[in-house]
Amino acid sequence: MSAKYETGRVPTHVRPAAFMTFAFVRCLAAGGLAALAACFAAGPASAVVEKVMTMCGGQLCPFFRPSFAVPEGWWEDHKTGMRLGVRLFVPTGETFDSAPAIIYALARLGQEGEDVVAAVASHHETWRRKVPEVAITRLDDVRRNDGAAFQLHHFVSPNLATQPYERVATGIDGDAQGSPFVIRLALTAKTEAALKQAEDAFVTLLKRY
Repeated sequence: MSAKYETGRVPTHVRPAAFMTFAFVRCLAAGGLAALAACFAAGPASAVVEKVMTMCGGQLCPFFRPSFAVPEGWWEDHKTGMRLGVRLFVPTGETFDSAPAIIYALARLGQEGEDVVAAVASHHETWRRKVPEVAITRLDDVRRNDGAAFQLHHFVSPNLATQPYERVATGIDGDAQGSPFVIRLALTAKTEAALKQAEDAFVTLLKRY
């Protein structure tokens, strides 16, 4: 049996933040920094993705914040989440490092014409390049609050010491300007028992989205 290797708990499912995307270039072209600020302030309260600019490596980077509620019995680790580019939920009484299971959420701008099938295929291809031995199983879709569905998969990666068991849900959404977003919610656990224990909170988040 091959030896287990360490990896960060979250980064394999998270794309590095880009300095600029087409949407931000378009805002800047329309009127500089003032227009860029207006782009981020725009949009009704019903928008499910909050657009926030943060500093990363001395540059201005976009952070898309999906509007999942903090699960009951969990707390949000804002500091670690911002560092990793996700919304990070940790069981009460635990920390990011000590928790047997964590839940994190992220959103990214979708590609033109990208649907959930394409988003999932791209994600799985990237994961398999990084973790060739991963076993991925399709589970039943989870209907969310607006009637659309999250596509749900179970990941088993025995050689990942900190995240061998995972549930990953993927969906598509949009904002007031018509920009498409890929939404992802992941439950990552150190043991199968820890994953099972946290699964109810995870599924509740998906259904209430």
